[in-house]
Amino acid sequence: MKIRLHGSEDECRDLAGRLPAICEVLAVSEPYPDRGASRMVRVYVEVRPAYEQPADRPRQRRALPSGGPR
Repeated sequence: MKIRLHGSEDECRDLAGRLPAICEVLAVSEPYPDRGASRMVRVYVEVRPAYEQPADRPRQRRALPSGGPR
């Protein structure tokens, strides 16, 4: 599945970072600036939805940041 994020660079980075909690992220593009004077960017994300993952392959999860939970 391919997803296009559109917003500020910070918004796109934040949402792209949250996607691994709900699906397997296969690829994330660099931010592409919009044409003209816009400060918005586009980020393209390729994911595999959880229901499409093979049963014999565990779902990938990001590790907690060093220092553990707070």
